[in-house]
Amino acid sequence: MRQGKQLLEYRVGDTMSFGVTKVSDGVQFAVYLPDSKDCFLKLYRKGQAEPEFRIALTDKYKKGSVYFVAIYKSSECRDSRKIEDILSDDYEYLYEVDGANMPDPYAGYVTGRDQWGKRPQPLSELRCGICIQNFSWGDDAPPRIPYSDLILYQLHVRGYTRHSSSKVRYKGTYRGLVEKIPYMKELGINGVMLLPAYEFDEVVSGEIPGVFEAGRKDTGDSAEQEQKVRLNYWGYGADMPFYFAPKASYASKGACPSTEFKEMVRAFHANGIEVLMDIYFLPGTNLILMMDCLRDWVLKYHIDGFRVNQEVMPSLSLASDPILSGVKILGSYWDMRMLHDAGIREQKDTLAEYNESFLVNARRFLKSDEGMVERAAESFAKNAWDHSIVNFITHVNGFTLLDLVSYDIKHNEENGESNRDGTEYNYSWNCGVEGKTRKKMVLDRRMVQIRNAFIMLLTSQSAPMILAGDEFGNTQYGNNNAYCQDNQTTWLQWNETKMSKEIFEFVQKLIRFRKSFSVLHQNKPLRMVDYLSCGMPDLSIHGIQAWRADFSNYSRMLAMLYYGAYAEGEDNRSVYVIYNMFWEARAFDLPNLPNHGKWKVIIDSYDNRFDESLLAPRKKKTGRKRRKAEGQTQYQRKTVVPPRSVVVFVEE
Repeated sequence: MRQGKQLLEYRVGDTMSFGVTKVSDGVQFAVYLPDSKDCFLKLYRKGQAEPEFRIALTDKYKKGSVYFVAIYKSSECRDSRKIEDILSDDYEYLYEVDGANMPDPYAGYVTGRDQWGKRPQPLSELRCGICIQNFSWGDDAPPRIPYSDLILYQLHVRGYTRHSSSKVRYKGTYRGLVEKIPYMKELGINGVMLLPAYEFDEVVSGEIPGVFEAGRKDTGDSAEQEQKVRLNYWGYGADMPFYFAPKASYASKGACPSTEFKEMVRAFHANGIEVLMDIYFLPGTNLILMMDCLRDWVLKYHIDGFRVNQEVMPSLSLASDPILSGVKILGSYWDMRMLHDAGIREQKDTLAEYNESFLVNARRFLKSDEGMVERAAESFAKNAWDHSIVNFITHVNGFTLLDLVSYDIKHNEENGESNRDGTEYNYSWNCGVEGKTRKKMVLDRRMVQIRNAFIMLLTSQSAPMILAGDEFGNTQYGNNNAYCQDNQTTWLQWNETKMSKEIFEFVQKLIRFRKSFSVLHQNKPLRMVDYLSCGMPDLSIHGIQAWRADFSNYSRMLAMLYYGAYAEGEDNRSVYVIYNMFWEARAFDLPNLPNHGKWKVIIDSYDNRFDESLLAPRKKKTGRKRRKAEGQTQYQRKTVVPPRSVVVFVEE
C-alpha cells in the first residue's frame, strides 16, 4: 500500500465526461452515484485480490450527484511511462457503494469476459479495465455513403468466421472480419450491420440438451459441441450489458478489445465500407447514458451508424443530437410530423426506417399469395422525402433465404423450448418438399425463388440489406429463432458448392446491376407522374397489358417501368421489371419507349440468364444504326414470362 501511495496521487477532477478520461497530465474517473452515502474508487493491481488504492469519494469530489477524481503520477514515482499507460497496463478498477462493489456502467473494458460462453461472474466480482492508450487513426474518414447508394450486410461478429471453413486465422473475431473484407468487396457490399458487439453476458441461467443432431459434420471443436449452458448468442436483451465496451470475447486472444475494434473499423473505412451496429437498450436504461453511449461509439470508435430500439430510446433525442446528426440511425418508425414540429426538418442522410413491412409483402408475393400485387408494388417503390428506408427479406430473427424456400414451418426443437419459440408467420414455401431433398425439380424451383427474392430486394428503390450467408445459400436447418445456438446452425459454412457459387455469382452481378442503373436507387420518392413533360412518368405500374395494372385479388402479375430520364446518374437508361408469380407462364405486353427505344433482356431468373454486356453504359446511336434500331422496335411487342419468375429488361 505504501508503494502505491508513492506511485500515484489524486485530486479533485472537473471534466464533464463519465467513465475514464485522459486530462492534462492525469486520468480522471467520473461516476454518477445518486442517493449513496459511503462511496469509494478502488484501484487494483492486475491479479491482486485486494485494492492498492481505496479512495473515499467525499463531498469535495462531488458536483451534483457525480464524483470526479483525477489520478496523477506522484513526484516520487520513478516509472518513465505516462500515467495513462501505467493505469492501462497495471490496474483495474471498480466502485464500492454503501458496502457493495459496483462496476462502472461507462467502462470501456470489463475483465473476466474474454472467453466466450464462460459461466458469468457475479456483478459484484467484475472489474473494469482501463483502455485509454493512444490509437493512431491515420487519415481515417467516414465514407458517408448516401442511403440511396448503400448495400447493407447484416452479420454476427462471431458466427461470420467461427466455422473452420471460413479459412481465416482469427476465427470469430474482429480481426476475422478484417480478413473477409476482400470477399465483401468482391460481393459488392459497402456497409456492414453488426449484431450487438458491445459487452453483454451471453450465458443464460439453465441448461439445455446437446445441440448437435446425429449425422451433422463434426466441426472439430468439442468444447463448442458440448454446449451445456443456454446462450444468448445474438445479445439482444442480455443481462449485465456494458454499452461502452466492445465485446471482449470477440477480440483475438491477448488483444485489447478496444484497440482491435478500432483497427477493424479503420480497415473497413479504408476499403470504402461503413460500419453500423445494432444496440438494444434494456427498458429503464438512463437516457443520458444512452445518449453518451451512442456519442462515444461515434467519437471514440468512428462508428457510422446504429439500429436502436425506439421503445426505450426516444426518437426526438436521436434526431436532435448534434453528434448523431452526422451518422445513420435506423429505427422501426419515425414520427416525422412530431420531429418537424420540434424544428427538425429533413433527415434524409441520417434517419432511416427499418422496414419490416417489405419483408412481409415481398415474402407473400414471392410465395404467390392472393391480393399482394398492389402491396408489393408499393413496397418495391417506397421512398420518402424527409427520411430514408432500409428494406430486407431476411434478417437475423427468422429464416435464412434458403430456408425461406425450403421449409413451410419452423424447426426449432434444438432450442429446448419444444418448438414453441419463434414466429409462426414465416410466409415461406418449401417448393414441394419440407427441408433437405435431392429432387432436381424441387431444387431448381428453389433456386429460381432465391433469384426472384434477390431481384425484388435489389431492384427496390430503398437501401437493401442482405443477411450474411444468403448470398451463398446458408441454412439454419429450418430454425427461425436461433438465438441460443452457437454451433454450425448459426456459424456460416463457407464450403463452396455448385449451388453456393451459382447464388453468389448471381447476387454479385445483381449488385453491379443496381449500382450501374441509377434509376433503381433514386434519392427521392417516385411520383408516378410526368413532371418533366418528357412523355413518361418516373414510375408506371403495368399488368399483362401495358399501362393497365391488375390489382385484383387473384392477380399474381406485376410489371414496373422505371423511366431513366428521371435518374440523376450518368447512365439514365430505363428499366422494366416483370414479375410473374403465377404458376403458369404468362404473356406480357412491352410498353413502347419514346424516341423508338428498344428493350433487351438483362436478367431472366427462370433460366438464370444475366447479360453482363448490358451493364456497360449505353452508347448513343446515330444515322444508319439509329434507323436500324427503330426498324427493329415494331417486332418487340410481347414477351412470355415463365411461371414464378422475374424478367428484367433494360433500354438498349
